[in-house]
Amino acid sequence: MSASLIGALIGALIGAGTALVQPHVGQPWSALVNSSSPWLLGGFIAGALHRRRNPAVLAGLATLLVEVGAYFVTADTLNILVMHDYILFWTVCAVAGGPVAGCAGWAWRWGGRRAHGLGAAFLPGSFIAEAFGAYGLRLHYEPGLTMFLLIGTVLFALLAWPGTGLGLIATPARGPVILAWTAAFCVAGIFIYGPLLNTVVGIYSGGVYFPSP
Repeated sequence: MSASLIGALIGALIGAGTALVQPHVGQPWSALVNSSSPWLLGGFIAGALHRRRNPAVLAGLATLLVEVGAYFVTADTLNILVMHDYILFWTVCAVAGGPVAGCAGWAWRWGGRRAHGLGAAFLPGSFIAEAFGAYGLRLHYEPGLTMFLLIGTVLFALLAWPGTGLGLIATPARGPVILAWTAAFCVAGIFIYGPLLNTVVGIYSGGVYFPSP
């Protein structure tokens, strides 16, 4: 099965599933279906399935693009109320984030020591950064911050902590390298999820619902 097809299947499941579940969950669980890091997880998984980097990058891109498309198609087909104002923005995010997520998944599982350090840090760094950037700085929503920080910590223990990796790692990186990459992703991610995202969507994104102005 091609890299694009695998990514498309994963993306369709996540995108359609998000649209179906979204109307039925309240705070704080709504944060899980209104945030970026869970969708990046799909691209990461798609990338980790491929031994070669380029197919992994393609799989990550396909996954996130299909996630966006499947989400809005499912919502429109079933008359689920969602915000359509940022379709282009989230598509651009998928184009930017999908290849990175796919490459990170490949690097975590199949890359050499240096590449593995980057891949291992990507998902924990993204969730931790979204915790502080989105739910701390931008939305000021403590339950979301706590939830994403907990998920990021668990992912760090499973994917990044030296000696772990679910038995799937080809060439593990050294602990200090992984910690350095995790810190770098956290710092960059806090800026992206906080000030940068705030300039585009303000506070009307992230599963925390505020009264309309």
